[in-house]
This record gives sequence, structure tokens and C-alpha cells, in this order.
Amino acid sequence: MTVALLYPLHKRFGAMGLLTAGLLVALSPSISFFSRDTIHEIYLIFFSLAIIVSFFLYSETRKSRYIYFAVASIAFVITIKETYIITFAVFALSLIIAYCFEVGLSPKGTRYARFKNIFTTFASECKRHKYAVGISVGMFFLINFLFYSSFFTYYEGVNGILRTLKIWSKTGVHQGGHAKPFFYYFKLFRKFELPMLVLGIAGFYYAFRHRSKFTVFVSFWAILIYVVYSLIPYKTPWLVVNILLPLSILAGIFVNGIFGIVKKRWHYAIFYPIYVIIFGIICYQSIMLNFKNYDDERYELVYVQTKRDVYNLMNRMESLSNTSGKSIVINIVSKEYWPLPWYFREYKNARFWGSVIDNPNAPVILVDKSGESKLKEKLKGKYKKERFVLRPGVWLVAYIQEDLYNAVCGEEATSKAASLPITKVSKDELEQGLTGKYYYNIECIGLPFLSRVEKNSISFTYNDETQKPYRSPFGIEWEGYLSIAQKGVYQFATKSDDGSVVYIDGNLVVDNDDLHAMRHITGVVSLGEGFHHVRIKYFDGGGGAIMEFLWTPPGGSESLVPVQVLFHKK
Repeated sequence: MTVALLYPLHKRFGAMGLLTAGLLVALSPSISFFSRDTIHEIYLIFFSLAIIVSFFLYSETRKSRYIYFAVASIAFVITIKETYIITFAVFALSLIIAYCFEVGLSPKGTRYARFKNIFTTFASECKRHKYAVGISVGMFFLINFLFYSSFFTYYEGVNGILRTLKIWSKTGVHQGGHAKPFFYYFKLFRKFELPMLVLGIAGFYYAFRHRSKFTVFVSFWAILIYVVYSLIPYKTPWLVVNILLPLSILAGIFVNGIFGIVKKRWHYAIFYPIYVIIFGIICYQSIMLNFKNYDDERYELVYVQTKRDVYNLMNRMESLSNTSGKSIVINIVSKEYWPLPWYFREYKNARFWGSVIDNPNAPVILVDKSGESKLKEKLKGKYKKERFVLRPGVWLVAYIQEDLYNAVCGEEATSKAASLPITKVSKDELEQGLTGKYYYNIECIGLPFLSRVEKNSISFTYNDETQKPYRSPFGIEWEGYLSIAQKGVYQFATKSDDGSVVYIDGNLVVDNDDLHAMRHITGVVSLGEGFHHVRIKYFDGGGGAIMEFLWTPPGGSESLVPVQVLFHKK
């Protein structure tokens, strides 16, 4: 709809400008990405553009219907988000600057008269459309009252029109954990919107060469909205769409100007392929972000999006419901659970409590990490647990009654049991390196996205999401055999962030499990000469990812377990 709303402005930046601006808005990785979420900004930029379109159409036609459109759009912007105060301030200042430029370009002797004429024209238009102005004022208050009162069901909410500004001003200053540097949005442009940034800057230059009221207005709209949002310490990636809208219009102005001076066929032979290549790059970036990497925190636009690990959670719920039906009782005692109400819509007995209740016991219980210790105190009976990442920083632990878990997940348990140690294995049956299976979940369930033989010792360090070769959360399960040349007591250890465990001959030797920062945990075991089955599990839930598999042989010092003593079956 935002793309369609650009059409009334086509006279101001031409057919190629309209096409360019429309394609940039439609294909923009940032705008398309956040338009798929329930986020305020998409509605905000639509009604912001509606205000601009209505204003300039009224200035051309003087028809009262555009007054209604403008006022209704202003009212909707106020109901959408508290940052409306920034939008309106930027619009007002940009419009003043645009009129000043227009007056400044007129002959010196006429400037005062032209400046005075702006106010007299405004006054006369208000008088001429006094009924439209009156109706618009009533419509403005009605829309705000309707939405702030939740359709006449909560009248105290009307106070929020002003109270929300106070709350947001505190949030913007105190950051709330979302503080970013001044050039944060520029960094996002450079990584995800480089073609629009370059074309927009070129459009800014072109606009000041031609100095029409519209182009000057859009230029300062882009500059001021960028500066204001960059000065505020509180920054989130979806705010960038407010800056991209005027930037896309500036890009359209520039492209239309370029094609306006193209006269010869060989010019078209150059510009059209470049044009197609630019939008091909934008389209590729948008597809990769929206359909492949939409929950990959290595991309800065991915901020609080639901992890696709939620599909593993729902697959587990589906397998449980095959035995107990969709009427199975599920107690969600997690403080953080959105958007699970949507995913659990078919489970009529899914109960969202928001905290650990006095009697949480049920066939399935979901709890976050902060409430897990409290839940354990209240549990009755035996439970199995599995962990899932809902979104960055939000973990859910599913507690499933043991009988139900064994009945449903028996095949998986049998599969795991099949990988337990074989009593005897010869060297001829083995090749060097453990087999590694990589999963996009922390429990290493389902099908791995990668299987390979590890040619080196198990050791890696990724300090943040940008360094990781895989998106979080991910789990790795290494399996094979450990060659012991000298019998004795061996100490094994893992240094990991997040959890890791080591099983040797089916026995848990190192328990470094759970969500934590880098931690070094050891365990000892007595081993005889020969080959011993080894299984290592590791998971990363986000942030840094570190894993080292270490040992201390009898009489030796701690070091990485060398790949020369690790094998897998041919």
C-alpha cells in the first residue's frame, strides 16, 4: 500500500522516478523484512507518506478532500506510535525550510511579499474551507478517542495521548539496553541498503541543483529524520524504515533526472543494464534476509525475531498430541512466551500463566530459565526435559512427564542407544577424526543441516554472531572412538560457552551443560588400553560460542585432545 501511495506524486519526480522509488520501497531488505512482523513502523511510514501526499495534492488542487485525508492520517500517526512527535517536528521544519528556499530564490524586492503571502494564503484557505476544517478537527479527536479508549472500552487510555510521550522520552534517554552509537543506522545502510544510500545521496545533490519546494522538502526530511534518530541513544533496527522512505524518494528523483538527460541509444544500452543489476542485487539481498536468514543474528536487522527453533518445539508438541490429543494440558509458566499464543492456538488446554504457579504439574510444562529453579521445587513425579530457544535471550525448557515422553520418544531413545559403545572394535574398522552432526537446535534433534568428519581437534572460538559460520541457536554432536595407548586415570574437560557434555563408554564424564558464559569443567575416568566410545554434545544459544575438548593423560598436562587419537567407524 505504501508503494501505491507514491503514485499521486508521479508528476513531481516522473515515471522513472516513480518506478525507482516504488521498487526501492517494495524490494528494500529492511522495509520488506519488518513489514512481515507486527511492527509499528510499517503503519507509521504509510500514514506519514499519506500526510505528505495529501498536503502536496491539496497545494495543487485546493480540494477539501485532501484536508480530510491529511487530518485523518495525522490522527492515525498519533495512535500508532509515540515517535509521532519526531515525525511531525521533522515535517514542520522541513516544510519551513522548503518555503524559505522558495522565497529565497525569488527577486530580492519581492521576498517579503512572497513570505507574507504564505500566511495570508493559509488564512484565506482556512476561511474558504471552514466547514472542512471543522469536520476535520472533529474527525481528528474522534479517531484518537476511538483508538486510545480501545473502542470505548477503556476511557482512561485517552490520557495516554500525552503520557506516552513522557514514557518514551525516558526510554529514549535511558536506552533500556538498546544504546547504539551515532552511526548505527549508517552502518545498517551500508550493509543492507547500499544502492538506496548511494542513489539517495545523489538525489540530495540533484534536488539542491533544481531547488523545487518538493525536492528540498524531501531532502531535509531525509536529513533531519536521520540526525534526530541517530542522536537518540535508544536505537532499534526497525526505526531505519523511517529514514529509508524519504531516501527512496530522493533516489527516484535522481534516477528520473538521469534518464531525463539520456538521449542516445548507447546511453540506454549503458543505463538500463546498470539499473537491472542494481535491483537484482537488492532483490537478492531481500530474498536472502526474508526467506533464508530471517532469524540469523549475524544480520544486524535480526533483533528480536522468533527463532525457527520454535518449529522444533511445535514438532515435539505435535508428537505428544498424537498420543494424548490436542486437548493435552500444557502449563506455560514462563514470563516470556510471545508469540506462543498463536502457535498453540489449536491446543485448547494451553494455559499461559506468566509465572510459576503453586501447582504447575501437567503432562507438559514450559518454563523460562529464570523460573526453572522455582518450578523444580514444585514438581511432583518424574519429568524429562528439552530446551528450545524462542528468540534471542529467551530460552524455554519443556518438562514432559516421563511416561508420556518414553511412549512418544521411544524411537529416538532407541536410536541414541544404538550409538552407545561397541565392546570391541579394531583399528582396521576406523578412520581418523570424529563424525560431527550439526543441528539448528540446541538438543540435536531432527535432521542435521551438516554432517562431516572433523579433521582437527575440537576447538573453536567465535566472539559474537558475526564471526559464526552458522546461525544461532545450533547444536553439534560428535561421535566416534578414543584411542588409549596407556591405561590409567584420565582427566577430561570442556571449555565451553554455552553447554557441553562428554560421554565415554556411555558414562557421563564431563557435565558442562546448560546456558552459561565460558566455563571450564573437568571429570575423571579410569580407562584401559584400546578404543573407547566417545560422544560429545555442544550447543550455542546466542552471543559468543566457544568449545574446547581437553584431556590430561596420566603424568601429562592439560591440552586439546589430539585428532590423532580420535576415530570414527568407516
